[in-house]
Amino acid sequence: MESKGTTMMIALAIVGLIIGGGVGYYMAPTKTIEVEVPAETITVEVPGETVTVEVQVPALSGTIPIGALYANTGHIDSSGVAAAIAIEEVNEYVEALGLDVTFELVEECSEGSATTALEKFQSMVARGVKVVAGPNWSSQCKAIKEYADENQVVVFSEGSTSPVVAIPDDYIFRLPVTDTTQNSALAPAIIDMGIEHLIIVARNDAWGDGNYETMKELYEAEGGAVEEYLRYDSEKTEFSAEAAALNDVVVQLNSQFGADKVALATWSFEFSAIFAACEEYPALKNAVWFGSDGFGRSTTLVDEHPNLHETTFHAMIMGTAKSSRFDDFQDKYLQRSGGRLAGTYTTHMYDIVWLLCKAVLEAGTYDGAIVKDVLPTVAEQYWGACGWTKLNEHGDRAESSYELWTVNLNATSGLPAWYREAIYDSGSGALTWLIPP
Repeated sequence: MESKGTTMMIALAIVGLIIGGGVGYYMAPTKTIEVEVPAETITVEVPGETVTVEVQVPALSGTIPIGALYANTGHIDSSGVAAAIAIEEVNEYVEALGLDVTFELVEECSEGSATTALEKFQSMVARGVKVVAGPNWSSQCKAIKEYADENQVVVFSEGSTSPVVAIPDDYIFRLPVTDTTQNSALAPAIIDMGIEHLIIVARNDAWGDGNYETMKELYEAEGGAVEEYLRYDSEKTEFSAEAAALNDVVVQLNSQFGADKVALATWSFEFSAIFAACEEYPALKNAVWFGSDGFGRSTTLVDEHPNLHETTFHAMIMGTAKSSRFDDFQDKYLQRSGGRLAGTYTTHMYDIVWLLCKAVLEAGTYDGAIVKDVLPTVAEQYWGACGWTKLNEHGDRAESSYELWTVNLNATSGLPAWYREAIYDSGSGALTWLIPP
């Protein structure tokens, strides 16, 4: 039989003696022995002495569920497209191997809520899911962590970056590098631009809190000062009160230190709505704003604010390694997403589905505890659409490059657009400006 899976040692009884090498073998009496192995019975004819034969038994067969837990409805149209592309490719790969295995996505949406994320995750586990791609948000990863650990379910996030979730030897893995590394790039960039006084605006969750803590430490180590912290309610949709409070602070700091020394840094998924309220105040519209992947390269932000180029924005986001692997994925993603470019976290979702499926195949069994143990080795040996996926001791991406993006007016379209202005290499710690600050 062909070998696929776990090896079983079977002793076969052979009657008679072998006399004279090969001739003796063919002259020796034989008998038929039936041996039961998992999922099948084999029949073996043997001559007569005791020998040991290796018989490999398929450990994986049938349909294997791969969970996909999206952080909000918008991710269904981005990460969901990437996951679908990946699962199709994986199944083509498995078919080429001749395995009796089909991977199938089991999809749920957390609808922007950590509480809902836990409910959807528990529903997945109840249906037999043992590995999950997503969710994107740190608050949701934190919410499901205890249940994942207790039930030995591997969770692999495409977007969670909060240092709060960086815990060794748990079941939460993350493909992005953490915000500690990102802010190690952003803090000196802010200083390079001559900003000495910073106001931080962040959501009231694990992501926002973690970024505030790390940015305050890193920025002040560079010689800057965090003057104010606005921690806002992420459940809100209207932010006029927050804008008024920020305006008072910015006006006061501008008067005290000079507008060229003062800026705001924000970690927000609601930034388009926040900035809509801030546009009512000249001091905020004319201010310098720093951020990250929360609004960096956001098409929603530029679409909803046609005069966005009149304000100075700088957003530090993870870079994606340019390669033929990425180009192949991007071509497929463009076709299925209605012409949208693949973002960093969308690319992560594609690679995560591949990594989880390969880890299940490598484990030889659909068991979360075993997949957890083999996943770091699989990730270290994998070069995906996002580049090298080696993980660190916390189960997070070990290293990556970062890119700083800004908004300028596109001369052709006459509309605001995002442009890359600097590159940061986390391995060397070097910040290289493409557009001088």
